[in-house]
Amino acid sequence: MVKRTAAVHKGIPTTENPRQRPQVNTRTTGKVSGQPLKKLSSLEEWKSGREKAIGNPDWYIYDNTIRKLVSEINQHLSMSKNIEQYKPLDWKLIKAMIWTETGATSAAWKTKTMQIGNNKDDGILEVTVPARPRKYNIIVPRNWDKYLKNKGDMIKTNPEYNIRAGIALLMIKMSETEKDKTVYDNEKEFTYEVVRGDLGYSSIAKKIGTTQGVLTTLNGIKAIHPGDKLKYKQAHMEQYIPGWKLFTPQNIQIQYNGDPKRATASKPGDLNYADKFEYVYGLIVADENKK
Repeated sequence: MVKRTAAVHKGIPTTENPRQRPQVNTRTTGKVSGQPLKKLSSLEEWKSGREKAIGNPDWYIYDNTIRKLVSEINQHLSMSKNIEQYKPLDWKLIKAMIWTETGATSAAWKTKTMQIGNNKDDGILEVTVPARPRKYNIIVPRNWDKYLKNKGDMIKTNPEYNIRAGIALLMIKMSETEKDKTVYDNEKEFTYEVVRGDLGYSSIAKKIGTTQGVLTTLNGIKAIHPGDKLKYKQAHMEQYIPGWKLFTPQNIQIQYNGDPKRATASKPGDLNYADKFEYVYGLIVADENKK
């Protein structure tokens, strides 16, 4: 890969533009020669390090993996009849998350790339022993189970497993609460005659392969007696995802890294996460546009 320098981006502070930054100690900055040098903040140093990552092959080793996994999740969610209002996930968002979470200079770069499985982080349980199995089963492709369910050790040590777990967790967190819907197995209408022992619509629905809601819709709400004839259609209940949170830096921070307003001493999160993410995403997009 040809080594490139970062392009100038709208919104990047002047001190972060490599073409305008004074040629002084990289850990300090000053407007003109002779003035006292000002030490960069930790956030400014972090941003400077991400600028230098552009074009460095070490930082691009997961690009193909990210593209592959994002393509798989997009195909699954776009084709699912139980997903609504889905817009394909941008693979560069995941790359930006990885560059925010770790980066090639981090010891976790080749293990917990997306930081799934850190101590005191319960996020891994969402995908290894799903705390919300209904939502997990809707969102996560079934062929991902072998990489996620009960695979905590692999997720903590294998970067591809970790990235897969990170994508799954992000999509679970960014989706709205699942809801129930009635799915008709066919449109043919049948008639059922109530017999002694039938306790109501609920018990009858289970017996004849429909739902209580269908019986109510076709027959109204009423007391039933042996000999009554009920109209019904064969149907069942399914869960679906009605919508998604916007994939903004702030929402990604809240859902994936933690809500800054709920930070605690044991789970402080990264208060600069959204700022870092937005900055590095801009660098990645500009870099891709040059190719």
